[in-house]
Amino acid sequence: MTKEIRFPDKFIIWDAFSHTPGKTKNGETGDVAIDHYHRYKEDVALMKSMGLKAYGFSIAWPRIIPAGVGEVNEEGVQFYDNLINELLANGIEPMATLYHWDLPLALQTEFDGFLGEQIQEHFAQYARVCFNRFGDRVKSWITMNEPWVANYMGFGSGMLAPGRKHNKHFEPYLAGHNMLLAHARAVDVYRKEFQETQGGQIGITLSAEWKEPGPTDDPEQKEKNVAAAERAMASPRSRRSY
Repeated sequence: MTKEIRFPDKFIIWDAFSHTPGKTKNGETGDVAIDHYHRYKEDVALMKSMGLKAYGFSIAWPRIIPAGVGEVNEEGVQFYDNLINELLANGIEPMATLYHWDLPLALQTEFDGFLGEQIQEHFAQYARVCFNRFGDRVKSWITMNEPWVANYMGFGSGMLAPGRKHNKHFEPYLAGHNMLLAHARAVDVYRKEFQETQGGQIGITLSAEWKEPGPTDDPEQKEKNVAAAERAMASPRSRRSY
């Protein structure tokens, strides 16, 4: 792995998770994966050939601020500048997600990431950097992608990074609570400091499930379980309560 792709190496919770024996099938790490870093121009050309008018992508927090707080990595900023400009040059609207489960490893190590309330302010500061650097061209923002999946599978089942399953009856809910408050902080930053001049919009992506009960399942209980999972993330935004 070259430093050109990872700046710096082992800076993200998925590095630690995927390099831990037994965490992934066949020990796959995804270090390079589709190599979008080097092939983004080819990828954008394919999008254009398909007639796409918009492209949703995620900005990696540790690629912008490797330690989670503090110094901004200009190499990382330049990559997203290049990608955004390439999209616009090809008539494709960039739609950016600030968090798609790739937390800076330093924050997970320091205070267990989204289990610590400090994460709220750190996320707001990271969001501010992104709005400041990219908001002149990005007009559609998503704060987080499917936070329920991230908090339950990252802090409950342990199937996703950071792979915690110490207390599935508490940690997923604490992580989800902090994710919602971090989302709110980022939205507040955008609306108060950037929206008037940049003219964009901001929201969140929530997951939704549809389940059919089996022959021996209680249909009413199945519906309640699905509703509880979905409302855990949706109700605080619309009703300001759980």
